[in-house]
Amino acid sequence: MLRKFHIALFTLFFAQGVLGQQDPLAEALRKYQEGALNEARALVEEAVGSARYTRDPEAWLLRGFILKDLYKAHNADPQGDSLRNEALVSLSICLDLDTGLVYRDNATQAFEFLTKTCYNDAAKALNELQPDRAEALYLKYKLHVARTGGLPDEKAKDVEFYNALGTVHTKLYNQDRETLTWYDRALATYHKVLGMDPENYGANYNLATLYYNRGVYNIQRVDVESDIPSLQRIQEVSREFFLQALPFMLRAFEMNPKRKETLLGLEGIYYSLQDPEKSEYYRGLFEQLGPQEEDR
Repeated sequence: MLRKFHIALFTLFFAQGVLGQQDPLAEALRKYQEGALNEARALVEEAVGSARYTRDPEAWLLRGFILKDLYKAHNADPQGDSLRNEALVSLSICLDLDTGLVYRDNATQAFEFLTKTCYNDAAKALNELQPDRAEALYLKYKLHVARTGGLPDEKAKDVEFYNALGTVHTKLYNQDRETLTWYDRALATYHKVLGMDPENYGANYNLATLYYNRGVYNIQRVDVESDIPSLQRIQEVSREFFLQALPFMLRAFEMNPKRKETLLGLEGIYYSLQDPEKSEYYRGLFEQLGPQEEDR
């Protein structure tokens, strides 16, 4: 990738009659080729900070590659994110300054590589139950992708990501149901998905499940010694959660009437709402499903 880039640099330096050892950019390139990345970084910073190279796309390209390789060496460290950000900034400056498109291919390839790492790290953060980091990286990914043409399926990507983010919020809430921060964030995230795609099965089903489970949990935590008025208030609050769950579960059922989890969900919601007739109706639909029909 860098062969033409290296040749271009050497051609420039020798054509200008500059001795490499006296020029910070030439020295930065030499150190980079030797693998001395920290030394190369110090020299290239000196170069781009000088009047001679501050608007030179070649200098910013080299800085971008040095920082990219430093990021690859430290991507698991706390400094990894800042190295990647600086590399992306340098490559973006190179693309802006390179009006002759001499370095476009090299800069674009490196830029796209780093952009993809933002998406991959966002997915990793989701798996590690780090929702704030995941969303920040995903938004960076979208921002940088826009620099090289944007996402052709941006809405689908957003729906996929925020559904996954809602799942992470739900998992964190389930670890401590006494704290409602993650519950509220899960609700907001799934509503965000439905704002983009009202007919999204996963967001409808997951919202219904969140509301329903909240109502069930309120009942489960009732103290046996609670007085009658307290029990009545808890039952009234739980009923409100069941009522909130119902339209989302019904919508999920309408989208796919042969999904067993929605049938069981409607059975449970109607049972909790003390409507045995409808509860039995959805139980019957579930029992009518053949093995080959379930979960289609």
